[in-house]
Amino acid sequence: MKILVGHNYYQQAGGEDMLFHSQTRMLKDFGHEVCLYERHNDEIRPNIFSRTRHAMSLRWSQRSYDEIRWLIRTFKPRIAHFHNTFFVMTPSVFYACKDEGVPVVVSLHNYRLMCINGLFFRDNKPCEDCLHGSRNAGIRYRCYHGSFLFSAAMTDMISHHWARQTWTKGIDRLIVATEFSRQKHIQAGIPEGKVAVLPHFVEQPAENFGEQSRGKYALYAGRLSEEKGVDVLLRAWKSIKEMPLYIVGTGPQRAAMEEYIKSEGLSNVKMFGFLDRQEYLKILAGARFLIVPCLSYDNFPMVVVEAYSYGVPVLASRLGTLEASVEDGVSGLLFSAGDIQDLAHKARIIISDEQRHRQLCLNARRAYESKYTAQCHHQGLINIYEEAAH
Repeated sequence: MKILVGHNYYQQAGGEDMLFHSQTRMLKDFGHEVCLYERHNDEIRPNIFSRTRHAMSLRWSQRSYDEIRWLIRTFKPRIAHFHNTFFVMTPSVFYACKDEGVPVVVSLHNYRLMCINGLFFRDNKPCEDCLHGSRNAGIRYRCYHGSFLFSAAMTDMISHHWARQTWTKGIDRLIVATEFSRQKHIQAGIPEGKVAVLPHFVEQPAENFGEQSRGKYALYAGRLSEEKGVDVLLRAWKSIKEMPLYIVGTGPQRAAMEEYIKSEGLSNVKMFGFLDRQEYLKILAGARFLIVPCLSYDNFPMVVVEAYSYGVPVLASRLGTLEASVEDGVSGLLFSAGDIQDLAHKARIIISDEQRHRQLCLNARRAYESKYTAQCHHQGLINIYEEAAH
């Protein structure tokens, strides 16, 4: 199958970029012919004039529209599949495909169609004001980078395309990673039959998943930001002396976390900062368990699937998509989001109960093999393409 795949990179690399690259490689590995259309938010110069100009043109990019039409005429794809289109690519690419008669599939990696910060998160807790009320709440609370101007511009763009029916009629299939996310988009007004669930996958299965001897540390891997709940994790770890905590990643809360670790004397917490992928996977493979303490509706963190591929169980917040991706008592344990005591209690269960830990490891690997392999993902994706094309 000939597939046009588009993605707009953010200025800071993240999980969406990794999913775009891994899925593109997977399509090529299965014999499909892929043409890439890539844009980058680095095109927005770091000055107020350039940022303001782009904020005022979020609705439409004539350049993107023209380039997509040209690619379609030269490459002649059967389907067009877009990942992120914010901010320089814009939804104009969907109209270019429609004008050339090419079906459109879009992977939704966050909740941007309903919430301008994409997280359903405000004041350190989940917020659905823009889903159930006026979208202008995002402007009132300056939910996009704390800026009134850019919050207004984002709200205008999203509302404009709702009014124009871009999200409901301009796209043939929308892909989300979990049923939880699917239901949120249906509540927002996307037709039920247009939203398909396709979980993430890991390209190469781990070879050492059967090891019975796990590392003597717990692991957090991800962005160090408010919605990820890492501050809750640190407060919980004050009472846990039995096992070290390794933290891999960086983000806006890193300096504050380092200061907290120092001031509280948390000698059993080690921060690694950003690691290249091989170093990160080595630490993940040796972890006793992974902790995902999100305070927001995280859209099925990729790190969960990676942990399962190594047979590493997951301790996660009982919130949003995590409730579906971590089967409580089977592939890991769940705790009440933001509850320091419950997090510490569940961590101690995994730390102290060897027999239960071994079973969780085996179940985690089985979850990977049954749901999250490249073969499973490819078949699901092709089914969605075929549905969109008919």
